[in-house]
Amino acid sequence: MGTDSYLEYFSRNRGLFQPEEQERIRKATVLIIGLGGVGGTVATLLARSGVSHFILVEFDRFEPTNMNRQVFCFTDTLGRNKAEAAGEYLRKINPEAEVEVHPRLLSREEVLILARRADLVFPAADDFAFSLLCFRGVQEMGKTALLVVPSGLWACVSIIRPDGPSAESIHGVPRGLDYEGLKEIFTEKRYKLATYYNYVIQGRWEKDYYRDFIEEGRPLTQIAPVVWLASSLGAWEALKFLTGKEKAVSAPRYYWVSRKGVSVQRLYGLNLNTLFILQRRFWWKLLQGPFGKVSERLEMFWWSRAKGK
Repeated sequence: MGTDSYLEYFSRNRGLFQPEEQERIRKATVLIIGLGGVGGTVATLLARSGVSHFILVEFDRFEPTNMNRQVFCFTDTLGRNKAEAAGEYLRKINPEAEVEVHPRLLSREEVLILARRADLVFPAADDFAFSLLCFRGVQEMGKTALLVVPSGLWACVSIIRPDGPSAESIHGVPRGLDYEGLKEIFTEKRYKLATYYNYVIQGRWEKDYYRDFIEEGRPLTQIAPVVWLASSLGAWEALKFLTGKEKAVSAPRYYWVSRKGVSVQRLYGLNLNTLFILQRRFWWKLLQGPFGKVSERLEMFWWSRAKGK
């Protein structure tokens, strides 16, 4: 496909983007780590906007539970590597696109080597601890990253710039932890209780599912409308960053999606999410001391009462 075909395919962008802005989109390189719900959707939206250079990293394969939200999951892609399937579809959208696929588990160091060639990095791995380490490394090397995290009816979206707050700050996660420390946070039953406001109050999770999430390790509940909405917001912010068309919503500002709608909030602003962030950050410190045992007893009592309702 030559220049004329490219301009024809993306000619409907012209009412919003000037030719020089569309050329920036065309030349941009985007690294996406994780081609699941948000990773695959953002990749699709950017490809349909004219981005022509992708680096895709994903070791996982499609399974039936992905069908409800992942754009590249079809009956004929079940069992296939997600990055390879995504690469094929992106080339069908734009045959000119250069898509580099890494269909295996990469280390953080390998990901950061790839990030050197990217204009924008999108850590979207199912392993959020690994994604946070990638965010940290990308920020340290002076690159800009995209944050999109949805669950239930809740989502958080922002651009993470080198000179701005970290992704860890947006989520109230203690800073500077290694991979094992971050994994402990996301798997520790007592610490998971600090997600009640986001997941049950804002995200409208069913309480029995949330209880199983705490006690049995069930995965985050996700539905296509919210995953795709959050991904659309993320893709738009990515395009704003790549073109300079408008000022992107970047940390300390972020999109807050909940059952009440979509708003732009500010880190540590006068909003309820600030309480959530502080709760998570200081709750973890409390759990490291003697209070942790007391908390565990209170939790067991709370669950015993909740089960009877």
